[in-house]
Amino acid sequence: MICIGLNNAEKQSIIKQYLREHDIAKMIVFYPEIFPLTIETNIEMRYVEYKDIIMYKVFYPLLEIIDERTLLIFNECMRTQNRSELTYNCAHHYCNQTPHKIVFEYFPFIEQPQDFMILLDFINKGKYKGKSFSYYFVRDENVMIKPVYYTAETIDVPITDKDKANYQKEKEKLFDNLGMKDPDTIPRQLHIWAGNLKKKYINPQNMYVARNKRFNLPNVVTYKEAAPGDYIIIDFPHNRIDFNDFLKKTGMRHITFLNTGLKVDLYYFNELQKWIERLGEFYAKTGVHG
Repeated sequence: MICIGLNNAEKQSIIKQYLREHDIAKMIVFYPEIFPLTIETNIEMRYVEYKDIIMYKVFYPLLEIIDERTLLIFNECMRTQNRSELTYNCAHHYCNQTPHKIVFEYFPFIEQPQDFMILLDFINKGKYKGKSFSYYFVRDENVMIKPVYYTAETIDVPITDKDKANYQKEKEKLFDNLGMKDPDTIPRQLHIWAGNLKKKYINPQNMYVARNKRFNLPNVVTYKEAAPGDYIIIDFPHNRIDFNDFLKKTGMRHITFLNTGLKVDLYYFNELQKWIERLGEFYAKTGVHG
């Protein structure tokens, strides 16, 4: 089964119910370091970090012990959009040896609904191999969804004409020196540059999050440092999964962004809004709610 949007307490309840209904002799929990899941049970347990799934010292021993009475738990293991990624492929070998699998993910996708096929592959790789996403697949499988909705707004921060001119010069400099580097480095660097203009608008009474530690302020943390609570966004991480992890950790539902009005800020905020819309559309079209 696939469960979307659950907190750890709700995950524990699902597991306990599954154990009551099935003859399970042992469990294996796969998890990324950032999202551990400890299960209280008398059943034989093993915990495997996501990064270790591909290790020889883990892979072959697991293949020897996983059988039809083994329950596999995948906790927040959708870590890349590459459906053919080696870690996923190794996990599929484990999955082929038991019918008992529970997949927990807070979001149904990283960036696009197509990512949901990664979760379906955990359940039945053979059935979905080579197939593109369809909402029919969600309704056809044992999927429980607890929708998590988001809203977003901006706090506009004023910048000067000189700031705008300097932004244009910085952009031109980055293009001139791009060479063979990834073009994505340009918006990444421009977004950080724009973030520097926001320092004087950081209110000591609020908590903020930024890509790095450059502000040296006690109320500005990085995305990796963020704890549960509400934060105002100074600059977004470039990779969607990093922001998704941030939302999972903090429990935030309303996103506030300091916006200079520069094109790079508008780009990142617009991309967030599109993601929020896709998420809402996914919940509406699946109609599968727990």
